[in-house]
Amino acid sequence: MLNEQRIYQMTKLAIFEKEHKAQLDGVRRLFRSDYIGRHMIKNGFFITVAFLFVLMGWGLYHSETLIVDIARIDVEVLAARILFAYAVVLSVFLVLTYAIYRVRYERARMDLYQYQEMLKELERIYDREELELRNRRG
Repeated sequence: MLNEQRIYQMTKLAIFEKEHKAQLDGVRRLFRSDYIGRHMIKNGFFITVAFLFVLMGWGLYHSETLIVDIARIDVEVLAARILFAYAVVLSVFLVLTYAIYRVRYERARMDLYQYQEMLKELERIYDREELELRNRRG
C-alpha cells in the first residue's frame, strides 16, 4: 500500500538534496576551518594571477616611460610599491573571502540540520507504518 505522506516526504528530501547537494557535501566532509581555508587558498591563487595580469597590463601601458626612464627608476622602490599593492589587494580579497565563506558555511550547516530533521521525519513515518503493519497482523 502506498503511503502518500511517505512519498511526499521522500520527494521533498530528494528536491532538497538536489538543490543543496554541493553545500551539504562540503559541510558533511569538512570542518569549518578546512572549508573556509580551501576557498581562501583557491581565491588567493586567482587573486595572484589576476594581479599579475593587471601588473603586466600596467607595464605594457607604461612601457615607453619605463624604457626611456630606465636609468632613473629606483627598482627597489618600484618593487616595494608593487609588493605593498599586492599585499593590500590580497589582504582585502582574502578578508572578503573569509567573511563570505563563513556565512555560506553557517547557512549550509543550517541546511544540513534541516535535511537531518526531514530524514528523522521520514524515519518516524516508516516506524509508524511498521507499527501499523504489526498491529494488523496480530
